[in-house]
Amino acid sequence: MTLVLSTDYESLPTEPTLRWIKLRDLVEKRISEFNDIQEGVTDEILVEYCSILSAAAEELGVGELTPIRPGNIREDYEEFRSEVVALATKLSLRSAIATGAYSVALQRATKRKIHFQIERLRTLVSNSDLTEAQKKKLRRKLDELQSLISEPRTDFSKVMATLAIVGAGLTGTVSVLADGPDALGTITALIGVDKLEEDEDQKLIEAQKKPLQLEDRSRRPDLDDEIPF
Repeated sequence: MTLVLSTDYESLPTEPTLRWIKLRDLVEKRISEFNDIQEGVTDEILVEYCSILSAAAEELGVGELTPIRPGNIREDYEEFRSEVVALATKLSLRSAIATGAYSVALQRATKRKIHFQIERLRTLVSNSDLTEAQKKKLRRKLDELQSLISEPRTDFSKVMATLAIVGAGLTGTVSVLADGPDALGTITALIGVDKLEEDEDQKLIEAQKKPLQLEDRSRRPDLDDEIPF
């Protein structure tokens, strides 16, 4: 039985770093499921584990893992797995930094305002002259948008991509959708305000972490004649 099916790759993120991390999580989970209490994991499964992660790291360009010797998998496996752990740690740290830069933890009040705008868009779509197929597609996208807004951290790129699709779907419709662009713009603005506030708060936190720089008055020439205390 294989660790990863071809259909598993379809559910992985498209971004290379996250794609490898999630693939690693998947094969770790699968290999634990194949671990027999008495006999452990077979050599074939260990070779497949190493081959999948090594090939994926090379293909995605996220790092290099030392090739294993299939005939000596028991000797090479522990060292290979330690390299996997190290690579996964580095990539996870990078991913966390990147995620923070392009996402925001929306305030509860902001989420309520955005959900109101989403419901406003739902009403506009329902009252429009769009076909049922078009309405269904837009409602599905609004569902996705609502899920993104409800997450602990909201991803900018995903929100913007969803808003673009909704905006395109509203183009060319009758006047009942005239408020559509206003709702879309309001959502974008609300997210932007929270992100600016979050960035400012982060700057204050970083500033407080820096040690207080005290002036060395003993080296000032204008104080040479003063009596030091």
